[in-house]
This record gives sequence, C-alpha cells and structure tokens, in this order.
Amino acid sequence: MFLEFRMLSRRDVVLAFAVLPFVFWRPLRAAAADTMLRVIGMVGDDVEDGRVEYDAAALDALPQTRFATTTPWHDTPVEFAGVSARDLFQAVGAHGENLQLIALNDYVVEAKVSDIIAGDGLFATRQNGVPMPVSDKGPIFLVFPFDQRPETQHQAYYSRAVWQLAEIVVTP
Repeated sequence: MFLEFRMLSRRDVVLAFAVLPFVFWRPLRAAAADTMLRVIGMVGDDVEDGRVEYDAAALDALPQTRFATTTPWHDTPVEFAGVSARDLFQAVGAHGENLQLIALNDYVVEAKVSDIIAGDGLFATRQNGVPMPVSDKGPIFLVFPFDQRPETQHQAYYSRAVWQLAEIVVTP
C-alpha cells in the first residue's frame, strides 16, 4: 500500500486557515467566558501591572451587600445584590486613585475610587435575587443607592452607573 501525496490547492489552504481559528478558539473562548470581572493595573503587590479575575463563584464568595432603589432605567424599586465597591477594592488590593470602568461593548467611564466608595457603589450581580443576564444590564452593574443617597441623584453618578461591566483598570 502506497501513500499518495498531492499538492494542496489554493482552495484547500484557504479552507484550512479559515477553519483553524475555530478549532483553537473554542477552548480559549470557554476559559474567557468563565471570567466575569477583570481588575487590572494598580492592584495587589504590583505597582502597575497587577491582574485579578473573578468568575461568578469568586464574586459570590466576597462579602455581599444588597439594597433596593429606583434608577433612571427602572420604573419601580429594584433590589440589587453584589459586592460593595469598598469590599471589592479591598479584596483586590487596589492602591490607585482613578478608575476606568469598561463595559462589554467597550463603553468606558473614568471615575475616582474615592467617589465610587463615597457613593456606596455596588457591583451588582443580582437583580431581585436573580443573576443579571447580559440582556438586562448584567452580568455586573455598578449601581448606587439613589433613593437612600440623594447626592447620588445627579448626572455625575448616573453616568458612572455602568452596566455590562467587564473590566476595571486602576490607575494612579
């Protein structure tokens, strides 16, 4: 029995290169899908290049906070639950003063760590006890207790209420 070799046609080569990314991308995509929130920059022991990633279970393992409030995007009060900004920044060892809050659609908001903490920011993962889907501001929504904190009923805080939050960059 002899093996027969033939030259690959241009079509065969193009097809092979078109299919290869899908073969190798699937495991990478699955691993990335497990990460719900990435906090990078001035976190942990690193001066500038720290990185902490959380999946749903890791976020749930942090101290949980809940409050009910109305928002400009909801007609009635909604109960939000998740990790307070104070607890998250302490857990990651954030030591910068500024943030970039980046949503899944690459929407970016810049804010001061102190403002997010002072406003009692909550990285909500649940709305009315149910995990928040991407289609309804999830999986993470930075929200403030607007009803309990009248000073947060301002465009400065409304614009910092980032939904579909995926990444936080901590900078000097």
